Amino acid sequence: MPSRIIARAAGAALLLFIVILGCPTQAKAREITDMVGRQVTIPDTIVKVYAASPPETMLVYAIDPTLLAGRNRPISKKCRRYVHPYMATIPEVGGYFGQGKTPNLEKLIEIRPDVVIGRKSNARNDKLEAFLAEFKIPLTYIVIDELRQYPEAFLVAGKILGRPERAKVLSEYTAKTLSRVVTKTSAMPEAEKVRVYYAEGPDGLSTENSTSIHAELINLAGGHNVHRHGKAGRYGNEKITLEKVMTYQPEVIFVDQPGFYKRIFSAPGWKTLPAVKNKRVYLTPKCPYNWFDRPPSFMRVLGLKWVADTLYPGLFDWDLREETREFFSIFLQQEITTGEAEQLLGASK
Repeated sequence: MPSRIIARAAGAALLLFIVILGCPTQAKAREITDMVGRQVTIPDTIVKVYAASPPETMLVYAIDPTLLAGRNRPISKKCRRYVHPYMATIPEVGGYFGQGKTPNLEKLIEIRPDVVIGRKSNARNDKLEAFLAEFKIPLTYIVIDELRQYPEAFLVAGKILGRPERAKVLSEYTAKTLSRVVTKTSAMPEAEKVRVYYAEGPDGLSTENSTSIHAELINLAGGHNVHRHGKAGRYGNEKITLEKVMTYQPEVIFVDQPGFYKRIFSAPGWKTLPAVKNKRVYLTPKCPYNWFDRPPSFMRVLGLKWVADTLYPGLFDWDLREETREFFSIFLQQEITTGEAEQLLGASK
């Protein structure tokens, strides 16, 4: 038999093998309603999950990290201590995040997830759904663009994953935190709110509009995001000029990159701003995942407390070190010491 025919036959057999492996058992199935109202049939028992981008992956992690069959990206060595050890044992599949990143579809089929969780706001959902349909892998959607959507998202994901009690704990903690903070900050007169600038990028001259999901914590924590022009884009990082920042006269600046944080206190122009002169410039915590922004995950629940406490020291009757320890224990399932909590918080000063 010609070698070409043999190669084709082998390729077909391999594809069939992958398809068979990729098809979850439907002998016992149940129907769920996802967060966009779709009726989706999924296996009765979920053992393996793949999530299409980091916010969904992290939400699954919070419910049960051992359900994840793959992760979207590497784990930072610096922060690995604060992540469940199981995360280091699963393959990197990639995902839809940033601009242009896509998952390794062959590897996605190899890990054989029982269900895939994605966000409806992902612009490439149609392609992913069509691909998964070929292998009879169900795709369910959650909605977690805004922090207020997390209490419901935990409950819906808990039903999908078969962990409703665990999801209820996370949902209630999140709802309580939002209520605890917003009850006080929503009553603040606009004129008395702290003026905040969010400095992104290596030069601090990328930022987020006040309506952007990437700067949501500033509004929720009672800050006045000084950049209120234009329309918030999906990916944010709107470029502005130093002259514009100087007209804003921010009282607090949140910085996302350590390199710029080191330079801002001596940088021409910047050092004349009230926030810099008064040493009210803060590097956003990122360990083990970003507390403030990209990826916009459940870590923002703790980030909301950090931002509120940073803007209004003493307004909230909590010990942020203990709040951090409690959060890590509940959401990340990692016990940390008071010293470690201080270190995580201190990295922002």
